[in-house]
Amino acid sequence: MKIPASIVLGSFQEKDPTCHSSMWNMLLFFTGKFPEAWRAAPLQKVILPRLWCFLRRGCYGSQQASYPCLLPMLSSMPPGTISAEQFFIDFFRSLWEGNSMCLHSLADRVALFRAMKECFMWIVNNASRYVEDGLCSIENFRVRLIECIIFKLLWYDYITKGKSYINNGALVDKDGALATKSIQTTAQNIQVKPLPNYPKSFMQELGNYIIEILSSISTLDPSLLHAFSDQFQIESLKIIQLSGDGASLECNQHMDQLSEFFSLLGTRLMDKGENWPLVYLARPFAAKSFPLIKSMGSPPAVTLLSIIISFFGPSVLPLESFVNKGGESHVQFHTSYNQECQPEVLLQFFKNNLVKWCLCMYDYSTSSRLDLLLAFLEDAYFQSQWDWIFGCAAEVENESVEEDVKTLSSDRITLLATLMEKVRYKFIDKKVLKKSRGMLGFEAKNWYSMRLDAVAVAIARRNTLKNPSCVQFLRCVLGGAEEDPVLLISKEAARLVIEELLKHLTSALMESPIAWTKYASSLILPNGIEDCLQTNKASLDETLQIANFSAQVLDGSLFCLKVLDDNFEIVPHILAAPIFLDWETRMSYKSGLSSSSLDLWEIDDEAFDKIDIGSAHYQGKSTDEISIDQADEGTAHDNAQEQDDIRLGFVKSVQALRSRITYFCKSFSLSSLNRLRWVLIETIRCAVFQEDVCEAQKIVLMCIEWVMEVMDHTCRDQDEEQQMLDHLLFLSDDCPSWAKPPALGESKLSTLKSINVPSEADKNMHTRFVMFVERIGLALGKDKLLFGSLTKTSHITMENTSNPIRNEISSCRIWLAVEVLCTWKWPGGSAVEYLLPFLCECAKKDPGHPQQIMVNSIINILFTGALTNSALDNFYPLNAWPISAEEVDKIEEPFLRALVMLLAVLFKDGSVWTKPDASRLLHYFQKKEFQNVSTVNNFTRIIPHILQILVPILRKRTVNLEENNQDFPLAELDTGNMQKNTCQWLQRGLSGPPLILCQMGQPDIEEWVRVAVSCFPLRSVGGMETLMMASAANISTQERELLLALFQKQASQEAISGYHALAAERRASLATVSNGDIRWEQARELSLARLMAVAIGYCWQEFGEHEWVFVLAQLRKWLESVVGHMEELAEGIHDATRVEVDHTIEYVEKVVNGSRDFPMDLAETTVFVFSLLFGFHNLDGAEMTSSLNFLKAVNWERAEIRAFEDILRLFFATGLAESIASSSCSGKAAGAVIALSRQRDVRFWENVAAIVLCAPSRAREAAMRAADLWGLRKGGINALYAILFSVHPISSLQWAAYNFLSTDPVQPFGVTKEVLSSQSEESTAENGEADQTTDMDSSSEEPSFVRVELHSVLQTPPSDLLKSHLTADNRVRYLLGWSLFLTRLQAVPSLSAARERMVQYIQDFGSPSTLLDFLFQHIPLKQSSSPGLKKKGNAAVIEATSAATAARQSAATNSLSFAVEALWPIGIEEMATLAGAVYGLMLRVLPTYVRDWFTSLRDRSAASSIEAFTTAWCSPQLLADEFSQNGAIAEAVHIWKRNIDREFEGVEECPICYSIIHTTNHGLPRLACKTCKHKFHSACLYKWFSTSHKSTCPLCQTPF
Repeated sequence: MKIPASIVLGSFQEKDPTCHSSMWNMLLFFTGKFPEAWRAAPLQKVILPRLWCFLRRGCYGSQQASYPCLLPMLSSMPPGTISAEQFFIDFFRSLWEGNSMCLHSLADRVALFRAMKECFMWIVNNASRYVEDGLCSIENFRVRLIECIIFKLLWYDYITKGKSYINNGALVDKDGALATKSIQTTAQNIQVKPLPNYPKSFMQELGNYIIEILSSISTLDPSLLHAFSDQFQIESLKIIQLSGDGASLECNQHMDQLSEFFSLLGTRLMDKGENWPLVYLARPFAAKSFPLIKSMGSPPAVTLLSIIISFFGPSVLPLESFVNKGGESHVQFHTSYNQECQPEVLLQFFKNNLVKWCLCMYDYSTSSRLDLLLAFLEDAYFQSQWDWIFGCAAEVENESVEEDVKTLSSDRITLLATLMEKVRYKFIDKKVLKKSRGMLGFEAKNWYSMRLDAVAVAIARRNTLKNPSCVQFLRCVLGGAEEDPVLLISKEAARLVIEELLKHLTSALMESPIAWTKYASSLILPNGIEDCLQTNKASLDETLQIANFSAQVLDGSLFCLKVLDDNFEIVPHILAAPIFLDWETRMSYKSGLSSSSLDLWEIDDEAFDKIDIGSAHYQGKSTDEISIDQADEGTAHDNAQEQDDIRLGFVKSVQALRSRITYFCKSFSLSSLNRLRWVLIETIRCAVFQEDVCEAQKIVLMCIEWVMEVMDHTCRDQDEEQQMLDHLLFLSDDCPSWAKPPALGESKLSTLKSINVPSEADKNMHTRFVMFVERIGLALGKDKLLFGSLTKTSHITMENTSNPIRNEISSCRIWLAVEVLCTWKWPGGSAVEYLLPFLCECAKKDPGHPQQIMVNSIINILFTGALTNSALDNFYPLNAWPISAEEVDKIEEPFLRALVMLLAVLFKDGSVWTKPDASRLLHYFQKKEFQNVSTVNNFTRIIPHILQILVPILRKRTVNLEENNQDFPLAELDTGNMQKNTCQWLQRGLSGPPLILCQMGQPDIEEWVRVAVSCFPLRSVGGMETLMMASAANISTQERELLLALFQKQASQEAISGYHALAAERRASLATVSNGDIRWEQARELSLARLMAVAIGYCWQEFGEHEWVFVLAQLRKWLESVVGHMEELAEGIHDATRVEVDHTIEYVEKVVNGSRDFPMDLAETTVFVFSLLFGFHNLDGAEMTSSLNFLKAVNWERAEIRAFEDILRLFFATGLAESIASSSCSGKAAGAVIALSRQRDVRFWENVAAIVLCAPSRAREAAMRAADLWGLRKGGINALYAILFSVHPISSLQWAAYNFLSTDPVQPFGVTKEVLSSQSEESTAENGEADQTTDMDSSSEEPSFVRVELHSVLQTPPSDLLKSHLTADNRVRYLLGWSLFLTRLQAVPSLSAARERMVQYIQDFGSPSTLLDFLFQHIPLKQSSSPGLKKKGNAAVIEATSAATAARQSAATNSLSFAVEALWPIGIEEMATLAGAVYGLMLRVLPTYVRDWFTSLRDRSAASSIEAFTTAWCSPQLLADEFSQNGAIAEAVHIWKRNIDREFEGVEECPICYSIIHTTNHGLPRLACKTCKHKFHSACLYKWFSTSHKSTCPLCQTPF
């Protein structure tokens, strides 16, 4: 038996867990059959050591298979085979040490704990098997097992978290010391910070299994629990003693574990209803520990006691003993659980002992004492106990606590805050509901107290609300930190607290100097409070501090507002206050509107600089004075830093609160949300209309941000968004408006009921409103702004109605579109850019679509407004096609201006509306003429502007009419409708006297003539194109005849005689001519000029000699008037800038403004008439008629030359005016005034430029002479440069000026100031000894022969060019300047002195390398290196193609004119074209400079690309020209000959290159060394300096 027993029982050495199940089956079967095997085997030497090792190793991983087999194994052992006590201690110790292998597996841990419990209880129950000496021995055996296994092994491991174990029956720590000693010694070494070995879940399971074992023991024999209880109390008291001040971290962990153990006991008590935890553990421990805990005051110990009380109730303490004996207890406890103390004893102990101790002071243990105090609350006495606690904590005796609260110390407020925090998070928290004895504490209403309400309101009202504890207290009583808010005070008290917080926040808001903040404060404060706040105003810092803490209170209590949401208006107001404060701060920072005290960004975070005694600030002060100043400034710095901290903290609190409010704003009730939105929108409206107008743009941008925030956070659907926009955009009766908006709640159709024109005083406000509207449209989208909630798919039927407006579009804000259009321009925007493109898209919709109908409605309102409010408008445009925005700007009447521009955009190129639309509109406008008799005169004033747009469309010849859409209620139209209307209007013009005989009181005839003339469209450019367009127009014979008759009536002898008679009569009467008479005369002359232009365009073939005489006479008269006006302007500028004064610009502006009375429209028409007459030159012989023969017969050729001269005088006069102004002390700023004045009449100057380009050489020479002989400070060349390099250029004038300067007869003296013949140049060069004596300094002087204007442009700093964009004005001027210079250089003979001087200029001043670098900024190299370029969609490829083609053409033709002419309108491609052309010409005229620049390039990639570009596009033509002539050889021979000639004349060669004449620039050695007197070429000397890296003379080595 010994051998098989040893084999079977010794199988514990098997380490493979897969074999353990079979191992246990074999072992249990074998020992069950042969129990004597335990005696036969070597148990102590072999079997048990292997078993202990097996258990300590966690069964080698087979826990779930092995642990259930331990109990059957123990039961199979015969009683006499083992030494019971020691065996079981070793057994459980080994088994427990194996727990390290089970920590991470729940199933393994469950198997371990179950095996421990089952084995231990089996041994206790079967103790008689191992002890035979009677009951006493059995009892002792059991007690010994409980002490060693349950207490010293399991419980100690639980307390120490795995840092102790049993060694031979003694409890020791891992290092071999006794556990109790370890606890003591560890307390002395607080530096030890052991980490727990067991996870938290394991410790909780261990505690529960200890309690289950104890519970099983109590069931078996309750008296056995004394073995655990006695040791438990002894060790626990030791732990408490070590937990005082200075306790180590390990001791505190022991206290935590002890508290957790009592929590588990309390849960066991509540769940199972067992009383042994109270009788044997809690009550004895509490009685013995309470005096110790009270005397020590250790927070962990007090927390432990509060946990015991919270689970086991106050009866766990012998309160009678404490009340009678002052706290010492020697009571012997009984086993009865129902031992309750008397109510009066409990309350007496609670009030007289416990409350006084717990609330005696505020220190580190206050929190745990408050936990203990609240744990004593019993349901039966809850209200009485709570009132007593709060009354003592707040030190108040009744509800009138205002004065008491004022005297509360900071510690007392902190105590209150901590108390209420305990109440909220430990009693209101539903998560602890199952762990508490009482139920009343879980309902918030049970905590309500009159004293609590009063204290909360009083603290909120304190003007010293600066203590963080006040914030903590109010946040606790209000709640709202979570989404399930619970108030600890009544709703009324909460409302009062919130109202006080609102007052504090609003007080801070009212400190701001920004205007809208005062209005916002009045909206959210209760009535009468605002004056009270102003009366009791505190200092700024104190106000901000209180507001800061108020914001913090609100930030932690936001959800409590939901409780008050339905009953109080205070909720939306308190939500609005932080938003206002945030807006104020952002506005102060972003717009810089004020030095707001609330502005975070004004806080100076930088430390003051150290004081320098020698600085200017301290000069003249003694050392003592400086020390005093230093002290004062140090104090000031501290105060400033404190103020900065206050403001910084306040702004941060506001921003945090603001972000939280917007997060859940939409969760409030509809009424609160509506009120909040109303308050916010009212404030935004106030900010838009009432702030400083100078900062309007910044304010509007800020307000738009606010609008978007309000919409995002307060609007829950589209309907609410539209209601918000209605409120936001509503204009009351006292606000300016063009189309009166509807009242809130009314249909948008009410906009058509009344049209109001704002006064001048209101226009600033109105402009700001439109800026605001623009930004809203950009942010929301114009469709959402103008159409509201209108669906885009709905259609409207227009049948059987005369009004295009339908109820279905009542949500459209038509009036708003009218407001924007009538305002026209505002800072940063205009109706043309903002609204018209959108309206065009709307007009493209299908017939009947609401958006299209809205456009028609806008036209209806605009026409009605113009018809009702129009006055005599000075601007009467020529029928140009298309119309420009500059021309529309001259229309002063807002409705008419908007209507004309809208129609011009809609009919532009026929892309939106076409001929049928124009016909219907005309019919609609005609019907409006007869609807109101009082508006007939206004109709004649506005209809020409409209006809200007519609007539060119209607005059087009078309085959079929397009399908009509029913935008307006019109009858069937035919192609003769326009002709019929025109004839009627012409007949009305014929019904009266001639225009020149009309008196001022008879304006009807003149106006009807204007209407009739508007029916005949003409192009603005004049010339042959206009004549051809007129011949192609759909004009009937009757219209032509009536038009001719109307003109002949003006040119009749009767009209001319009558006019002369009236003029003589006025001169004889010596009557003073009034301004009204002058304006009437100008309007009459303008109408006559328009009529003449139209008559020439459409009826010139029927003109006779009389008509042409009249035309030429009027043309001469008007041209003289225009020329006289422009020359007077130039002379006025000359006089105004003659004296150098500081107010030159003001004088220039005064002269320009004084000239505005002249009718430039008449001047424009006059030049246009001449362009028509000049267009007859382009007619071939077949088109010549007898009418033109009549024209020639009346001396047209002479009149033509005089007209050219007059128009050239206009051209030079404006250039001289700008040149003279620019040369004044104010410089280009004064010249810009003249240039801007031309921008108002762009079309006039374009016609002037077109005629200038066509002017013959004789006229040009005469005009140049006249300009030079005028006697002004500047001459003709100056005028041309002023126009070419104008600050505000007009492209056509620039081209005309360039053409003048680059062609004969001006070119020879257009670039240089002198013109030298070849002979004179040679003579000067040969005899110019003065030139040879020029020293080094002369090279830096400004050249005397290059025009100053051109020189200043060529010398533009490279940095200025590089900083500007590719189409900047300075880049354009730079290219034009070099184009002129190179063109002139190309024209000068190659061997002339003039060429030499120009080349020398380039070397000294021109910086060709800068020019070449500049050119290749505009030429895309990578795309232009291939000769096979084709234009593609890529912009760079297009630019490269243009540049390459231009380079090849200029190299072939030696000309740049083609590229300059194509420069306008200026674009990137056009600039590339001119750059390429300049490069090509440089290769032709300056090849050496190009080569030198190329060889100096360091960028190999760029050099390679430039070489490829030149080879591909320029070299072929250059090589062909080089091979076809031998000019270069002749030039070399000529240079050699001149060198020889100079040698014999005594001129020394340059010591560097050994030549007299430089091979590149042909210059002489002029730069002389002041020491050795040798002379050098400047280019050679420069190269010497740059290559030798020194600036010494090459010969004598002295510094040059």
